[in-house]
Amino acid sequence: MAANIGIMPSNKELGFTQSTIDECLFYRGKILYLLYTDDSILAGPDQDELDSVINEIKMAGLNITLQGDLQDFLGIHIDRQPDGTIHLTQPHLIDQIIEALRLDHPSCTTKDTPASSSRILSRHSNSPPFDGEFDYRSVLGKLNYLKRGTRSDISYITHQCARFTTAPKIEHGKSIKWLGRYLKGTRNQGLILHPDKDRGLEMYVDADFAGNWDPQETQDHDTTRSRHGYILMYAGCPITWKSQLQGEITLSSTELEYTGLSYALREAIPVMELLKEMKKMVSKSERRHPRFIEKYLRTIPVPLK
Repeated sequence: MAANIGIMPSNKELGFTQSTIDECLFYRGKILYLLYTDDSILAGPDQDELDSVINEIKMAGLNITLQGDLQDFLGIHIDRQPDGTIHLTQPHLIDQIIEALRLDHPSCTTKDTPASSSRILSRHSNSPPFDGEFDYRSVLGKLNYLKRGTRSDISYITHQCARFTTAPKIEHGKSIKWLGRYLKGTRNQGLILHPDKDRGLEMYVDADFAGNWDPQETQDHDTTRSRHGYILMYAGCPITWKSQLQGEITLSSTELEYTGLSYALREAIPVMELLKEMKKMVSKSERRHPRFIEKYLRTIPVPLK
């Protein structure tokens, strides 16, 4: 990443060590520094140490803007509740989607589900093409970011609609409008995190054998592909998830389940390695700082810009 490479010399001069697993993550003692282009987060259990690092960053000539406690990052609103739960939402992005779909008028009705449960979205080869009522690709780009950030509930239908971006039909446009109506009715909803320090890394995987099969679409080989989905959780909180068609055509439900598990583990193994690295770095810090007893689940985040 260009922005990452440009700031690396300053990070080394300030005593930061770059992660070998995630190039956007840096360590310095008990401090974690997370960088995404020009947005970043400093996190650590000691406010005095955070203040010291911030002063050193300023003295190094880096132009930063302190945002205070972490409330918004990369378009995601972060709301810490008195009971310890954390609410993650993206209402502004949903507003952009609703406006792009022209559903922002008061009389617009809403839906209770992300998609129809009575029919499967297919290629619809014999249907009229999408009428261009809205920018299909642009809206799908926003939906993809939304489902990756805080709305795992729209993963399936978003992926289904994205499959037909090159030649969308009228049914595909209607499915996105349906999804927009659902988002309008659930604008302020998102993830509710309940951190539990007694729980570690957990992976849940499920699969659907040839669930897209459509005998009317004999030229669409993708209808023979099976779908799997997974969700990876840490400390009882979801950290990543996906719903996708498998690249292989599996011939049994058993083969399907093992293939889904293989895909899921490709996501889980790097996270496992990252957790090992973080534990190693924290252990080094504890040896240098015997009075350090806080855990990273209780860090103090300070967003920078």
